Amino acid sequence: MIQALEIKLAAPAAVKLPQSACSLLHGVLMEQIDSAYADFLHQNALRPYSQYLHFEKEKNALYWRITALNEEAKNEILAPAFALPQTVLLKQKNIELQLVSKELLPATDYGSLAEKYFTQPLASRYLSLDFITSCSFKSEGQYVIFPQVPFLLRSLIKRWNAFADRERLDAQGLVDDLAQEVYVADYKLRLQPFSVDGARIPAFSGNYTLGMKNNLMSNRIIAMLGDYANYCGIGIKTALGMGAVRTSLKEKFY
Repeated sequence: MIQALEIKLAAPAAVKLPQSACSLLHGVLMEQIDSAYADFLHQNALRPYSQYLHFEKEKNALYWRITALNEEAKNEILAPAFALPQTVLLKQKNIELQLVSKELLPATDYGSLAEKYFTQPLASRYLSLDFITSCSFKSEGQYVIFPQVPFLLRSLIKRWNAFADRERLDAQGLVDDLAQEVYVADYKLRLQPFSVDGARIPAFSGNYTLGMKNNLMSNRIIAMLGDYANYCGIGIKTALGMGAVRTSLKEKFY
């Protein structure tokens, strides 16, 4: 089970919340959930949920989206989040936020995602990724602030295998094999650091487009992972608001 809860927020007129305020909302969320489950989450580096804060220009509104990546997270995180009061306090900033509306978005599951890309024709040859909040990776203690293909794929496959029911992607060398079947078709990225507890994390945002070669099986897996990225995010600290992405498949690239 994969499902998202979207909460429309309203801040005081003089307050403009940055994307990193999502880490403060995470604190609100952790106070709401069962303490035993919160302890369980703290003991696991890979969290079964993602969340981000984003201002939608078209709607002129601020949204907080929380996505559960398995059934347990849906029950333990989304249900308490849905029960949050109409007003919450960001204690570190002493800011009260109004929760204007809450909407559970349509659910899917890992089997449905796999079926979508493995039982239908796939004409698309490009995967476009719009990073709408700051994204970063970490390797050997250093931040990586460019979406190198192996890092991107490894992030998605790791989450998929951690939370999928049965449809696992555990073939040996899969990341390297898939990375050989794509190329960078275009990118329009910019540096956009993310702040957590006063620490500045080097990161990027913007668009990154991958072209897929002629290996149909690899293309199906990459397309499926690209869709999954909309739910799980990419890179580090996706539970605190980083790495939110919106993806789309395209037949042609201009």
